Amino acid sequence: MSRRIFNFDHDGKTVLGFDTGLNAKAFAQAKLAQLITQSGSIVHPDGKVESWRAEGVTEQDTMIIWGPSFPGELLSDVIINPHYRDEALNAVRFWLKARMMVENNSYESGAPYPGPAGALVMIKKIQDSPYPIGTLFFPPGRLVSRGLDVEGETLNAQAWAHPDLDGGDGISFSAGAMLYSIFCSAPPFKQADTAGSMDELRRDIREGVFVPVNLVAPGLDPEISTLINLAISHKLATNEGAPRPSPQKIIDSIGQPFSKPVSSLFRHLSDEEVSSVRVEQEQFIKKKTREVKTRRFVIRNTAIITVSLIALVVLVLFIRGTVRHRAEMPTTRGMSPIEVIEAYYNAFNDLDHMMMEACVTGRAGKGDIDTVINLFVITRVRQAYEVGQETFLSAQDWVDAGQPGTGSTVFGITDLSVRPLSGNSTEAGFEAFFMLWTPGAELDEELGIVQPLGTATRDVLHLVLEKDLWRITSIDREQSEL
Repeated sequence: MSRRIFNFDHDGKTVLGFDTGLNAKAFAQAKLAQLITQSGSIVHPDGKVESWRAEGVTEQDTMIIWGPSFPGELLSDVIINPHYRDEALNAVRFWLKARMMVENNSYESGAPYPGPAGALVMIKKIQDSPYPIGTLFFPPGRLVSRGLDVEGETLNAQAWAHPDLDGGDGISFSAGAMLYSIFCSAPPFKQADTAGSMDELRRDIREGVFVPVNLVAPGLDPEISTLINLAISHKLATNEGAPRPSPQKIIDSIGQPFSKPVSSLFRHLSDEEVSSVRVEQEQFIKKKTREVKTRRFVIRNTAIITVSLIALVVLVLFIRGTVRHRAEMPTTRGMSPIEVIEAYYNAFNDLDHMMMEACVTGRAGKGDIDTVINLFVITRVRQAYEVGQETFLSAQDWVDAGQPGTGSTVFGITDLSVRPLSGNSTEAGFEAFFMLWTPGAELDEELGIVQPLGTATRDVLHLVLEKDLWRITSIDREQSEL
């Protein structure tokens, strides 16, 4: 049990105390005596609800608000105890039903603190206790909040409560987070031990920065894995993606208390399957880490980025005028189909979007051309700020130099090979294989050194002869990251 919520002897009887962390003078100045009027709820497994009220205040170095004893264990302690996995699962089952009941009757007993913080649960029978296994005690919400303030908001249960959700969504989130902790033997979100890391924890919860349960607990029942992932997903808080599962749906999935032990919810996996999941987990973590760093970098530097974007817009407008003026300059006249293809891919290394546009028709290669235009603009902006520095390096030049760490933007194609698939006098099909190099992860933030990302790529191209010019009409791409 928490050192702030504990049973102790008072006037010859056992009572339940809540440590306010304040001496008598500070307690009076904070006007916390009103906390005595707050009520909590004791919910029995059969649905019976008792009201719990504090009965007085006593001083033990600090002021303790006390009321009738409850012999249960702190729910958060049960969840994180590796020896209580089955008991923890049953505790969540009981908690879900009890929490829904309290939610529906909060106008009678007072609203509990959001999430499982401060809740006590009976996970074993205690002789002469009137409370059977599965009984839940929800202390008054303000008493729990005061205890968390004293603890510096570092209780484990804080990782299982969403700072912005309440009602059914809040209950589902907390249930999903606790189930994740049970099945994965670790909480979905990093624990907090300082005020700064508490802010980081809340940010992770809001942004859904967690590894999906199916990648951490291989073999867990797929339905349960999906429900947990949905329950704690950030996208649902912003109305993106599938609906958040209701508390009742979670109950239906994990079963009634004592119905299934934790081990029965896992399927045995072969060593090969486990290894495959671990590889997928590592890839997910790398990708997620990169996304989070990028998103938070953008948020921290919004003002700088906004000014840069304005400059980019001005520059893009200038470049677009130049592009329109020179649109008819490149041509594929006199080129064979394979020469058109080679010209298209060679233009990557020169950031020559006009040549690329000359090689295609319709929307073919639009994504490639947009990428090249954007990089062309970015390198020109960098040149304006980094006078005398080499801001762009073609992929072929970089590979020829031995692939060194560089602060330049590396982009382009290497190892191009093209072979015909079909063709006649007016149409032709080809297959192209190459390495596509794009700006990658930053290796040294201080020096600005990056490691380009290489992607093995296979394109299937279709060309037609229009007005004596061979041009690419479609590009179907397959890629695999190294």
